[in-house]
Amino acid sequence: MAISHTLGLYIPFKFNRLLTKEEKQSRFVQGKRRKGSGEAAVLDLDTVIRMNSSYLEVMDKFYPVKGVIAGPMMCMLSFVIGISGWFYWDAIFSLNYKGGAYGCFIVLIALLFFGFLCGKPLLKDWFSKTHYPVRFNRKNQLVHIYQVKGEIISLPWKDIYFTTSKQKVSYCIVGHILAEDNETVLNTFSFGHVGNKTDLSRYWEFIRCYMEEDCLEEMAKTILYCPPVEKRREGYITGLQTLIKMDSRLEWIPNLLLLPLSLIESIARYIGMQTSKIPQWPQDVLDTCVVEPNDPINIGAENNSPHRWRTVLANETREVYDAKNQRLASANQKIKAKLDARYGE
Repeated sequence: MAISHTLGLYIPFKFNRLLTKEEKQSRFVQGKRRKGSGEAAVLDLDTVIRMNSSYLEVMDKFYPVKGVIAGPMMCMLSFVIGISGWFYWDAIFSLNYKGGAYGCFIVLIALLFFGFLCGKPLLKDWFSKTHYPVRFNRKNQLVHIYQVKGEIISLPWKDIYFTTSKQKVSYCIVGHILAEDNETVLNTFSFGHVGNKTDLSRYWEFIRCYMEEDCLEEMAKTILYCPPVEKRREGYITGLQTLIKMDSRLEWIPNLLLLPLSLIESIARYIGMQTSKIPQWPQDVLDTCVVEPNDPINIGAENNSPHRWRTVLANETREVYDAKNQRLASANQKIKAKLDARYGE
């Protein structure tokens, strides 16, 4: 799973290249309803940080697996440092040490090698940013992007070429900034969810409907959980919940077997969150996203259910599960009705 999230963070996107055939075939077009998404018209897939009538802020695709790569790297580096420390302690204080200066030099080279090998990916999670949000500005039809390399760019909604990017066995949505020939990719950003094409189609429709349709009230009811990272660092428990979240009780046994690894990853994730800076939007972005007083749409982490562990462990009561699905179905039916009225069935 982690490997499918690395493109763009650990593995840079490729620029100054032509659009591929698959990217052209899988394009998400602004101003055009995307049909064939089944019962659900839209899905937010737990990516929304804040939604109001002015802007929609969503997570980056790297957030769900923050710590997954850093965990093993942290353990490997700790082991090598421990072995090296023991060796040098023995070299300095033991009367039976026979390695000489050559042995110390070899250990130093090995330590530097593993330090570089493990340290580089660790620094992608640690001492960076807690997350890399993307803000869709409905009021001014702009998209504000917090890029992993530190730059913040703002682009007109209509000028971005949205498509899918294959991530090993799954897909994500990316936005391309094209040259004047409308073929050459100059820059790329990703956001939101990594998954199958059906879910991505519904996720795209969630983004598109927010920017273009008159159904914000119904869309707000489809949001059941917001990552609690707005203007704050994620806590340890939230990070652990994010890493082990289950979609079915069938996952209990494999997740239990993988729990030791998940705990290591959660520690690395927590270190990453505590050593990284909270992303801050510049004043010019904030000025374009001013929220009107008494905005009826205001969804954030404060609306999350207090019974998060039940959701994480796929152990909600039947009454809560049915009520949640009924809420989602009702909201999606109303969204579909509005879209049918505008575009036809």
